[in-house]
Parts: sequence; structure tokens; C-alpha cells
Amino acid sequence: MKRAVIFLLILFVLSSSYVYGFEATLLGLRKELFEKSKEIKVALTGSKDPILMSSLWDSCIMSMSQMDAYFAMLGILNTIKDKDRSEATLKPISGWLRGMKNTNELNVKSLDSVTNVFGQSTKKHIRILKTYFVLLSNLIDKELEKISLLEKRVKIRKKRR
Repeated sequence: MKRAVIFLLILFVLSSSYVYGFEATLLGLRKELFEKSKEIKVALTGSKDPILMSSLWDSCIMSMSQMDAYFAMLGILNTIKDKDRSEATLKPISGWLRGMKNTNELNVKSLDSVTNVFGQSTKKHIRILKTYFVLLSNLIDKELEKISLLEKRVKIRKKRR
């Protein structure tokens, strides 16, 4: 009985502190962007739209780099004990997420503004990337909600002191 309680307690602590932010959907989307970037790079050599394809590849790489930086920030945040967190530890993360969202919105607007596409492969890649960027913006909104809740919790704790 005692072992079962300890096991459940350990499982709860690990799942609540280390899994935050690393949802399968966010990591899955990063993986999808990586796979798409590899496809675009291969298609780049024989494309009728090499400049556009290069730009699509750049967008994938930029989004993945921003996501990697966010994951690193969460890793650092998770090393700070809950009671020691402050607004100063959370503001950079929420600012970074807002910056990522702005970049995604710019990516979607850029993809919407493309008019002269010659290759069918390019059109397919544009359509898929646009879907990924819209999905990423939605996931960023969810992450911003989580960070906002943490910020509120920190403010409440600060008022109690």
C-alpha cells in the first residue's frame, strides 16, 4: 500500500513538472515542420519556383528555431521551484510566445499574398505550411493561456506575502 502511494505521488510530480509545455501536439507540429522542410529542400532543386521554395524552407527553419528556444525556456523555468517563481521569470516566456505568434501571422500573410506560383508542388507546400502555421498560432494561444495562469498565480502569491 505504501509503495503504491509513493509511486502515484512520484508519477504525479513528474507528470506535472516536466511535461508542461511539451504537449504531443506542439512537439508533433515541430516534427511535421522538420519533415516538411526536408521535403521542400529536396523539391527545391527541380522547382519552377526556387526563390519561393527557398523562402518556404526558411520559414520552416525559423519556426522550428523559435519552438526550440521556447522549449529551452520552459526547461529553465522548470528548474525554478514553484515558490521561487516571479513575474520576472515568466515575462520573457510570454513575450517570446507573442513574438512567435507575430512571426506566424506574418508567415500566413506572406503565404496568402503569393500569387504567381508555377509549380503544383509549390502550391501543395504552401497550402500545407499555411495549415501548420495556423495550427501553431492556435497552440501558441493555448501556451499563452497557461503562462497567463502562472503569472496570475505568482501575483496572488506576491500579494499574500
